Amino acid sequence: MIPRLLLILFTLTLLPTAAFGQADTGVKPKPQRHLAVVLDTSTSMREARNDRPRLAIQAIKILADMLGPDDDLTLAWMPDSPDCVLQPDPSRRLDLQAGDLAGFKQALDERATYGGPTNFIVPLLSAKQALEQSRAPERLLIVIADAGRDSCRAESNQVLQGLREAGVHTAFVGLGIGGKLPHSEYDIPTTAQTPTELLAAIGLIYQRFLGAKAPDSGELAPGATTIAAKVAPFVREAFLLVAAQGPVGDISAEAGNPSAAAVELDYRSGETRGRDDLTRGYRIVRLVRPDAGTWRFTVPGLTSPAGWYLIQDFSVSLRVNTPPTAAQGEPVPLTLELIDDGTGQRIPRPGEIPGLAVEAMIDGTRYAFRDDGQDGDASADDGVMTARVQFMKSGASTFSVRLASQYLEAEQQQRTQVASAAWKLAVLTPPQAFIGGTIQVAVQIQPAGVAAALAPPDLVRARLGDSQLQLGDDGRDGDQLAGDGIYARDWTPTAVAALDVTYTPVGGSESAAVESRLDVKGTIRFGPPGALDLGRLTSRSVGQATLDLRFVEVRGQFDLKVSSDYARGRSVLEVDLGEGFTELKARGLDLRIQEGGNQRYPLRLRVNHCPEGVAAGAEPAGRVILETTDQMGQALRAEIPIRVEIIADAWLHCWWPVIAAILLGLLAVFILYGILSPARFPRNLAVILSPEADMDEGYPFNIRSQKGARSGFYRNARMHITTDFQLRRSASGALARLRADRLGVFIQPLPGNSVLHLDEDNRWEPLSTEQETRVRFSTLYKNPSETLFFEFRNL
Repeated sequence: MIPRLLLILFTLTLLPTAAFGQADTGVKPKPQRHLAVVLDTSTSMREARNDRPRLAIQAIKILADMLGPDDDLTLAWMPDSPDCVLQPDPSRRLDLQAGDLAGFKQALDERATYGGPTNFIVPLLSAKQALEQSRAPERLLIVIADAGRDSCRAESNQVLQGLREAGVHTAFVGLGIGGKLPHSEYDIPTTAQTPTELLAAIGLIYQRFLGAKAPDSGELAPGATTIAAKVAPFVREAFLLVAAQGPVGDISAEAGNPSAAAVELDYRSGETRGRDDLTRGYRIVRLVRPDAGTWRFTVPGLTSPAGWYLIQDFSVSLRVNTPPTAAQGEPVPLTLELIDDGTGQRIPRPGEIPGLAVEAMIDGTRYAFRDDGQDGDASADDGVMTARVQFMKSGASTFSVRLASQYLEAEQQQRTQVASAAWKLAVLTPPQAFIGGTIQVAVQIQPAGVAAALAPPDLVRARLGDSQLQLGDDGRDGDQLAGDGIYARDWTPTAVAALDVTYTPVGGSESAAVESRLDVKGTIRFGPPGALDLGRLTSRSVGQATLDLRFVEVRGQFDLKVSSDYARGRSVLEVDLGEGFTELKARGLDLRIQEGGNQRYPLRLRVNHCPEGVAAGAEPAGRVILETTDQMGQALRAEIPIRVEIIADAWLHCWWPVIAAILLGLLAVFILYGILSPARFPRNLAVILSPEADMDEGYPFNIRSQKGARSGFYRNARMHITTDFQLRRSASGALARLRADRLGVFIQPLPGNSVLHLDEDNRWEPLSTEQETRVRFSTLYKNPSETLFFEFRNL
């Protein structure tokens, strides 16, 4: 039975839920509320059959946690004396101070204790004082008592009747077994035989007061951890409440939940110790603007049975358009819209609200509202719901419009005056007009009831925004025929506007005002455009002209697209439409043109260095293009030719920097190649020079480190071996020349000299004197006289 025990918890959390009523077009804040609770603190409340667990105290704590920052809560309890003292007792009243929830709950535990006489009049007067001083538009009084006697019943009933007349909702929860209700002056009287029934009764009270149906709920056994709660569409705020017969630990959100503007996992929490020595706890999670879908939460560590409830604060309001007067027995269209209070906008598809049904109860007949384009509904799926109703009784009529859905239910009272016979007006004014064009503003009177009993109106006043016309049925000023039941006048609009036109009959028999919509649009027409003459231009010059749009005849205002197909190299067409010069391209610029506004705009052609030439002639160099849509929805286009002559620069004048750059580049490549391309001796290459064949007696020379061994400009590196055991750059007195190459190092004896090398057969063979021979490592070389031996190695 834990969920029943927790029913009060979810109902109290419904308090922030948006009530239905007349909605504004702007964003609607949550309504301010004031709740007053009168708590029976008599001795009999200690009994187990009434409230030994002190669940009423726990409920008031949760209520304090769930109220909004602008809401008020007043608690009043019974005095020590049974006397009917007709004045409030400040010492037996506790108010929730803004921002001091902890202090309120502590004071509640300490001060609201059971024990004493039963006396309703004093706490009722304390609650009445608080509610009368409150500015909250929505007020509720709940009395929780054990159904005992009220020694001041007559005085209490008088106080309750005054509160109801002041618009305060009143409710009573009678505790105990078999007791009768001590009062009859309550909007919602209930009884409860057990503490759990107490909570269920309070739940019923809040459902009826706030118009919300039972939320998603479930039970958690000890050790169970997962909650899967379904959030509906159009929820401004949702609260997940978990309460147990013992403590409740931290709540966490599982991964994969839908998104929300904010998720507060530890929004509020508290506990109450009953007279049965059991401490009961609760914890609240708050979701702001959650997306619809299934939300999952984890509650670990439960040691006692618990229940959970999802409370949803819907951002939905109801706006009903009821005519001030109606004719008896005649079908009348009633329209309404559902408004999302979070955005202030009409809900375009009410069918997204699960189980939605809206109906009006008029003279015992139910009429369903529909949005399917049938039975009087103007357009399907436009968010405006319509019901064709009939008022069968004349005089003042009060009827209810009831909304019901899977999550919500609400009822709104509407009023109208029903005439037994009356005129109704049929609007003949066209829905559209144009500035400067004369239209006929007209309505036709049609009888609702017996026509012979009706006197025609003297005139009909038509209010068009700030203007007012008097429509007559006199055959003058636009009315074509006197006495034909058509009241008309000619009217010429002078400004663009979307007008709500109200027609109010004056004089004659009863008749109802009607409304219509009139859209006044501007007009636009293109005349023959002129040409843009920018003259003769040369390199680095600017041509000036004026984009003159006076050929555009406009009434009201229109948006134009200004573009150009001018595309000549190294010249730019620019226009200043009020925000500085901007290049005019094929993509176009937006320009709003209006009657009496500026229609001349500076235009220029900037010619850069070495432009593409444009010859003077009959063909334009390009066009400035204007495009728009006229008042009838037809596309308009105008092309303004651009006439200009651009003298191109000489070819060499334009291209000499390029030619010079190419030549310099080639020269740089030539120089770099001459420096980088010659071959160099390997860094580790050495020649060992020795007077004997035993190279161990010789001296190694690193060829690259020798003076003159570097490469030259377009010349490979060279070095000469001399017979005096030296390496020199000069060929004078040299035996052989060494030359570096990309393919390796080559050796050649100089003229008049010969060099021999030891081949694989260990025979001495002379090197060719006609051509170079690649140097071979670890090969022994010598001169013919065997005074110089040498060998090439890598060090």
